[in-house]
Amino acid sequence: MLDKFKPEHVNWRHYFGGLAFIMIILQLATGLFLIFFYEPTLADAYKTVQRISNEIYGGGLIRNLHRWIPGLLFIAVLVHTIRCFLRKDFSNQQKRVLWLTGVLLLLPLFLLIATGLIIPWEWKGYWFMEMVPNYFGTVPIIGPQLKSFFMDTYTIPRYYALHILVFPLITFVLADYHLLVKVRKRGIFRYLLKHTIAALPFLILLFYLAVTVQIPSADPQEAPMPLEGANILAPEWYFLIVLLPFMYLKNSPWIPFISIFAPLLVLFVAAFMPYYLKGSKGSEAESYEGHHRAAGIRLVWHKLLRNNLVRKIATGIVVALITLFFAGLIYVGSYNSPTFGCNSCHNISKGERLGIPPQFFKDRSKIPLLNDNEWMMRHWYYPNEVW
Repeated sequence: MLDKFKPEHVNWRHYFGGLAFIMIILQLATGLFLIFFYEPTLADAYKTVQRISNEIYGGGLIRNLHRWIPGLLFIAVLVHTIRCFLRKDFSNQQKRVLWLTGVLLLLPLFLLIATGLIIPWEWKGYWFMEMVPNYFGTVPIIGPQLKSFFMDTYTIPRYYALHILVFPLITFVLADYHLLVKVRKRGIFRYLLKHTIAALPFLILLFYLAVTVQIPSADPQEAPMPLEGANILAPEWYFLIVLLPFMYLKNSPWIPFISIFAPLLVLFVAAFMPYYLKGSKGSEAESYEGHHRAAGIRLVWHKLLRNNLVRKIATGIVVALITLFFAGLIYVGSYNSPTFGCNSCHNISKGERLGIPPQFFKDRSKIPLLNDNEWMMRHWYYPNEVW
């Protein structure tokens, strides 16, 4: 009976692509709920976020699910990407569109996280918005123009439109080419049912975290502590990674390369691998020798791992180690980030200057420190020491 609901080609070794798709669907569903109550204005954005969390039935759970899903989505995408890379899917010409769309999906997913951090328009969202122009301002030659563009064009409604319309549309188009074309042929509801059943352990974990680790939103009545949120997994971590050079390298000329150019270069080089690797052929003798050397290695490998269980365990260990390595880098750079603590000081009881994001946030002449990237990062990480 249980075999009837067993997902095709889904098991504990390589079902993380389906898990990522389930997370995207769940994020869409929770986002649709939040749309009905959120007001994208400077004056009302955070008030409606507080209303959702504290007054709307089930609103707190939905909002915290919407926050935690990107964390699980990132892990699922990371494991899925590593497995596809180890399987050398990029060398399969029949899968090159799947590979291209899968890698490019990382960009709109990242932008969804970034815009999702800004639109609640509490002080954390305000801080991120102040850092966006600074981030692009480091680009050589055109940096000042980019910085002015982001400062002049930013409004909550515009970023809200990007978050609920533009980036989801791009994500859907890429996901359609990457997955949905095949899924529709099998039956999309059957696919979703089976993958949801397979993802139940992670869904239970997701609901547990959304209930037990909630975003503080009852300020000023219940203000969090300044360093609250450190050591707790949060989607801000992924965004903070590209900002860390501002704190540790200060005004180094390498900052734009490390934070902007290198990540984009890696993304696009990886995305187009199936298109340029297909033409990389050596001489006939080298090809013959390489083929037989590879065949010999495969023969030895298969002899060592002809036991199916051993092969599964070995593959799982390799994927786990690589995943832990990349996740560890993010953890080391961001684990002490106090992602919940902004409203400990910046709440409405402190007055308009400190408690409410200023209306003149685009005017850096009134708050010159906002141009200092190192200060911005240190104040985020160490608000009890740097202010």
